[in-house]
Amino acid sequence: MSRPRRAAPLLPAPFDAGLEREYAAVRNAARARWFTPTALLGLACFDAYALVDLALAPQVLALSLTLRLAVVTPVVLLGLWWRARRLRERPAAGIDGPFVTAAAALVVLVLALVQHSAPGALGGAYFAGSFVVVVFFGTMLRNDVRWSATCLVTMLAAFAWGQNLVGAEAGATAVAALLAVAVSGAFGLVTAATVERGDRARFTARRRERELAAERERLLAALAEAAVRDELTGLLNRRGLLERAPLHRPVGVLVLDVDHFKAYNDRFGHPQGDRCLALVAATLAAHARPGDVVARLGGEEFVVLLDADGDRDGDGDEVLAAGERLRAAVRDLAVPAGDGRVVTVSVGAATGPWESALGTADQALYAAKAAGRDTVVRQGVAA
Repeated sequence: MSRPRRAAPLLPAPFDAGLEREYAAVRNAARARWFTPTALLGLACFDAYALVDLALAPQVLALSLTLRLAVVTPVVLLGLWWRARRLRERPAAGIDGPFVTAAAALVVLVLALVQHSAPGALGGAYFAGSFVVVVFFGTMLRNDVRWSATCLVTMLAAFAWGQNLVGAEAGATAVAALLAVAVSGAFGLVTAATVERGDRARFTARRRERELAAERERLLAALAEAAVRDELTGLLNRRGLLERAPLHRPVGVLVLDVDHFKAYNDRFGHPQGDRCLALVAATLAAHARPGDVVARLGGEEFVVLLDADGDRDGDGDEVLAAGERLRAAVRDLAVPAGDGRVVTVSVGAATGPWESALGTADQALYAAKAAGRDTVVRQGVAA
């Protein structure tokens, strides 16, 4: 039996502190496209409402224009400027809630002051205007629901004062007017809650999509890296070496082979043999020069491509010196190989175009083994 779905609460659940700041920055960035134009449109409509004063109560027109143009308009424009500056300094600033609440209270109080300057003449028009003000601040500016509630309370208090419900006896018509405005504000709160829940749900979904995309990219990069890396040693494998090999200029190549490695495996076992290969690989990588590429071709055989990223050919003496340096570094590890011996490598060296240099260095490796191992042999420069 399926469990009944729980109704969504009116107040959207906040995120934790760090995620809430991220959401606030994203929300503010989204609001940047429409908040200021919407606020300016509302301000223009508010100032244009002075035409109602002109038509119904010309005696209050001077006061109305003064309050609208000399008080509300500069305050709102200053607030919009301050809001933009604040959001540039702190993208996650929660400035919209206080700004909208203060602006709403100011507008309703100004309307109440003008209305009380002409009792009865503006009652119906300003009652209708109160609905417009409540709907505008409760829905058009898409404030967060908690600040929307604060904004509604301030507007209702100002409206109640304007209807002589604060400090005076309330008549049935005035009570009905206040309730009507309150109900419209309550619907605005439901709308604000729905909008905020939607915004938070979209933020969560998009953030999850970005996380999944980043994880997918990371996995693809890891797979691409694994395809060119030797699992045991972490060096480039044959495929990785071929991708790095320059095809249009001469290079220096070293081919190295661990001496008597089969006997080492037979004596100490394959796990110890793997540790030995990993140690030799780390030593070759540590003693290679910047720009050199060290790779494991397979088994106990390694290749060093000298200055793969540079523009030097590497003459024969330079390649020979590099081979001697690496050979000595492995010997200096003093890894016991049994019978008083230590692990050593034989090295073949050559220079020339990549493919021919690799073949020549491999031949030189066999010559080094024939010469007694633990030595470096350089064949003639490959053509």
